[in-house]
Amino acid sequence: MFNFVYKNIDFAHKIDTASQPSENYFKHLHYFNEIIYFVKGDVRYTVESKSRDLTEGDIILIPSGHYHFATVNSEVNYERYVLKFPNNILPAELAKKMQTRGPFFKAQRKYSFIFNQLDTYFGKYSDDDLLTLFLCETVRMLVMLCSEPTHSMNQPRGIIADLIAYVDENIRNALTLDAISEQFSFSKSYISNEFRKYMKIPLMQYVRAKKIIAAHQMILSGEKKHVVAETFGFDDYSTFYRSYVKVMGFPPNDIKKELQ
Repeated sequence: MFNFVYKNIDFAHKIDTASQPSENYFKHLHYFNEIIYFVKGDVRYTVESKSRDLTEGDIILIPSGHYHFATVNSEVNYERYVLKFPNNILPAELAKKMQTRGPFFKAQRKYSFIFNQLDTYFGKYSDDDLLTLFLCETVRMLVMLCSEPTHSMNQPRGIIADLIAYVDENIRNALTLDAISEQFSFSKSYISNEFRKYMKIPLMQYVRAKKIIAAHQMILSGEKKHVVAETFGFDDYSTFYRSYVKVMGFPPNDIKKELQ
């Protein structure tokens, strides 16, 4: 087991003992990418509108801004590798490919040698050298993964997948629950309840988080912050600022976490 945090990456080999994980494990989305290699446990994983019961060797590829969570049987140990990293460590074309793939790669035990290699590196090299080795292994694995077929199982039919697609397609518009309800010809309570039942998060909280992740990418590209706030339908900059800090954990004038 290891946990390596250095600059803007976080790589770990984790095992959570029985009864430790919560029922719905860390429901969230974030501005960095994540790869999970499932070793063992009794886990159902959801990424946006897709979900599957994990089997040994499954790999989950979670691009930045994609909402995800694990539903864990707390009576069984949960072991996995977790690799978190920003887009700027990747060649541009590879980062673009990754955004179009996944999320599930079924029973990819042939990649176990890469993850086992991470274990052997840890503790033998300086942090700078570990960073280089870990990033090299990550890029190698992503090149290989992006040539693999993906396996998406148990995608919900109907309103959940449609809602997620609608939010993505209209992320720059001023999305409100009233507008979404009118678009889908369902009551606000029905839409809210159905979305929360499956996604384990309120719909409008999901919308705001998705907007902030997309806004963050625009700020990284050099766009002025007040222009970004207007682009994503925030009525005033102070509302955008508060939402940004809540989602990102730091203010929009401090993007060193991704650029360092």
